[in-house]
Amino acid sequence: MLVREFQRCVDEILPPATAMRGDAIGLQIAARRTDVRSVLVCLEITDAVVQEAVEHGCDTILTFHPLIYTPLTRIDRTDRVGRCVSDLIASDINVVSVHTTFDAFPQGTNHILAELLGLVPLRPLVANPDGRTGMGVVASCSLTYTELLERTATVCGGPVRHTPPSSEVVSTVAIVGGSGMSFFDDAVRSGAEVFITADVKYHGFHAADGVIGLIDPGHFEMEQFVPDGLIATLGLHAHGVSFRRSAVRTSPVRHHFPQ
Repeated sequence: MLVREFQRCVDEILPPATAMRGDAIGLQIAARRTDVRSVLVCLEITDAVVQEAVEHGCDTILTFHPLIYTPLTRIDRTDRVGRCVSDLIASDINVVSVHTTFDAFPQGTNHILAELLGLVPLRPLVANPDGRTGMGVVASCSLTYTELLERTATVCGGPVRHTPPSSEVVSTVAIVGGSGMSFFDDAVRSGAEVFITADVKYHGFHAADGVIGLIDPGHFEMEQFVPDGLIATLGLHAHGVSFRRSAVRTSPVRHHFPQ
């Protein structure tokens, strides 16, 4: 399969029109070798991911987070993006980004996390014109808030910051994977008792206090399941292409607890 054919295959399943405006999706690096046979699937590209692709002989990296998000004014090896771009070009490896097209996909980022939490996805939080795709998810819940909080920490694998709702009873939860506080008002309007998203600022918790329960498990922690979801989604359609999930933990964030 040629790289342009692979991109068309991705676009058929995850239409570019469903992405958020201005998102950096699609073919970001076109290598000299045009055949796509072995694809490394990752959450984001780091030096270790590039090395992993080289070691396994992958000709393409399919990444959730775009490597090139803003226009490159220079390629500087002291910068992660510049260094990775340089090494990928030197190693003749294609890069394709999906990002918010997979967020908007009905079985994408938010749907995956909702099901892992034992919730039942109902509809997009903010629907696209087709009514089927959209950002975030609204899901039904049969857990108490304490149970939901504990399950979120267990599934996402880390400490969570939170502001509780006014009641332990939770019937509806809104989820936006990654940095989703721009959808805070939508979560409140949805009637959800709890909103799960990441990168919440201190004053965001103040805004939620007494209005809606707010749980922040962390950005990477919410989206770490995306590579497996991408492989499951695309694996049946990209014939002749093998997919490998990256084994690299790409999050630069570490947690320190007092001894």
